Amino acid sequence: MNDDTDVLPRTPTEAEHEDLNSAIAHAAPKRWWNRTTLVLAGLVLLVGGFLGGVQVHKHWGSSASSSATTATPSGGGAFPGGAGMPSGAIGQGQARPGGGTAGTVTKVDGSILYVQTEAGETITVRTSDSTAVSKTTPATVAELTTGLKVTIEGIPDSEGIISATAITAS
Repeated sequence: MNDDTDVLPRTPTEAEHEDLNSAIAHAAPKRWWNRTTLVLAGLVLLVGGFLGGVQVHKHWGSSASSSATTATPSGGGAFPGGAGMPSGAIGQGQARPGGGTAGTVTKVDGSILYVQTEAGETITVRTSDSTAVSKTTPATVAELTTGLKVTIEGIPDSEGIISATAITAS
């Protein structure tokens, strides 16, 4: 007899092959993420960014209420019922520091403007060389014309005349 013959291992059957594949897959480390996890993580980041932006705007954002509030000359700069302000913030007879009004220019007389508010009242506005006037680009008081809609920023005096610090024409 010849002892040089080697016995080869037999080839696994199909069922044994499937068992081996499932055993390897079961022993392999699992991924911590899948498509659903990535989508949820993205949504959390979006919501967090939005809420962070809201908080930043609350703390450092600007208020667009200056054109919504209207000063009345008859109350020494009072705001009727605290228009545009939180309840009780500004009442009758109280001047609003850095107050503003909006309306339409009815007359320009040198450095004095006459502005008619939406309520129909005419407000006298005194300007100076330091009054910032702008349209789409910086402008001067002389460039303001009758019928132009303006927003005035300034503090009214005891007679109701506003000393303008800024005028914006639209």
